[in-house]
Amino acid sequence: MKRALLGSAVVLFMAVLALPARADVDVYAEIDKDKDVIVREYIQIEKYVLLDVDVVSVGDKAAEADVIGNQVNEENQACQNCAEKRSELIGSIEYNTGITTANQATGNANNQGNLVSVAVDVGGNGNGGAPPQDGGGFANAQASVEQRNTSNTVQATLILYRESNMVNSVNNNTGITNFNQAAGQLNNQMNATALAACLNGAVALSEADLGQATFGYAVQETITLKTTLIDASVNDNTGVTFVNQSSGNAANQGNVLSLAVSIHR
Repeated sequence: MKRALLGSAVVLFMAVLALPARADVDVYAEIDKDKDVIVREYIQIEKYVLLDVDVVSVGDKAAEADVIGNQVNEENQACQNCAEKRSELIGSIEYNTGITTANQATGNANNQGNLVSVAVDVGGNGNGGAPPQDGGGFANAQASVEQRNTSNTVQATLILYRESNMVNSVNNNTGITNFNQAAGQLNNQMNATALAACLNGAVALSEADLGQATFGYAVQETITLKTTLIDASVNDNTGVTFVNQSSGNAANQGNVLSLAVSIHR
């Protein structure tokens, strides 16, 4: 009897396993998410560099070039009416070699200057000079320019033109070329060059300084027209080329170069 019941239970269990399985599932979900990200970076870099260079050398020769320029326009009065002025440079200052300087002004109370200082030290060359030793040489160049326009007064009425024109000029020059052009009034224009060269030198030092000041200046102009023009000019030059141009009033214009070189060959 027990065996019959056990067999019936097994058959019933197998029948249940043979039935297909079905299920319905519903899922509901609500998700809330808050996220705060804060990044703080603090970077501090401090560098302190101290260079102390001492050169101990007994020089056998030296080259020193020094240029100092000073221009002052002070307590001047320029009072003109119907005074048209024109400065023109056409087809000029071309194909020069060496040192070329030029100034052109049709205005009033203009200061213009070109300063050049060149020093070359070659040491003994067989004509009685002592031959260079191991100490080498020194090259030192200094150029300093000061320009001041103070307490000046300009009064003008009905000036149809004030022109500074440069056309096909200051081209293809070799060396040092300086040019100033002004059709205005009370302008300071300066070009300064200091060059020092030492063959087989040990030390080369150069310094350039430019100080400019304009104050206490009064201008009363009505119906005036001023123009400046540079056309097909200041091209294909080799070396040092400086140009200043002004048709205005009380301008300070300066180009200052200081160059010291030590050449080894």
